[in-house]
Amino acid sequence: MNTTYRLCAIDLDDTLLNSHHVLSDANRKVVQKVAQMGVIVIIASGRMHETTLPTVQALGLQTPVISYNGAMIRNPITGETWLNETVPPELADEIRAFARENRFQLNYYLDDHIYSAEHTPWMELYQQRTGAHFEILPDFYERLKGTAPTKLIIVTHPATVQELLPIMQQRYQGRLTVMRSNVEYLEFLPLNASKGKALAIVAERFQIPAEETIAIGDSWNDISMLQWAGLGVAVDNAKPEVKAVAKRTVPSCDEDGVAVALNEIFQIKENNT
Repeated sequence: MNTTYRLCAIDLDDTLLNSHHVLSDANRKVVQKVAQMGVIVIIASGRMHETTLPTVQALGLQTPVISYNGAMIRNPITGETWLNETVPPELADEIRAFARENRFQLNYYLDDHIYSAEHTPWMELYQQRTGAHFEILPDFYERLKGTAPTKLIIVTHPATVQELLPIMQQRYQGRLTVMRSNVEYLEFLPLNASKGKALAIVAERFQIPAEETIAIGDSWNDISMLQWAGLGVAVDNAKPEVKAVAKRTVPSCDEDGVAVALNEIFQIKENNT
């Protein structure tokens, strides 16, 4: 056992939470045990800060949360914000116009609220997965002009996301980070935003080197933090690109892979409460 790991960052959806977006008792108990051992456990999610909180509270964590794929770091107890990157207003206006012209569902994240122009099946899909509460703005395209959101997501068919990804990465090269976090999500983030960079900031604050850090994830948006951490762990349902950079692969999110990983690393008995 390597007893030097002092910081552990865990993704939420399809990693800590199972494919039904539920926190299992096994994962909850082991994460709590690791935290009780003095390890700093943090949630690192693509979700908005607000929708990470039910899981954070269920775990009893009082540590900073990485949200918005690394654009924000905020303590859920004190409200102290260590990082809050935003998309420049002129680029947000441009993306909003593109979504309007092509009739795409656009999730617009501003001041930890999420806005949409209307109810759509794609909006409902995202809402069901994350529990996010959307605010519908009939004058969405006009009212939000000139604002600087934390991020934007086009939610659409996987084939469309795959087609748009290289186009948008080329268009916004050097100006924004454009990525997939899910097969249906095309995300537009501040240029310097990533889970890896956010994890590095958290580690520096706690004076913990990368070598003493664990990161556990499943999707493309987790790659940067798995690469940065001393020990990158992928659950078995992870994308191939994620498994390729991980130093260890554990059972899937539906098989309590996080609990298995932490039990192996810290030698915790799975029946501990």
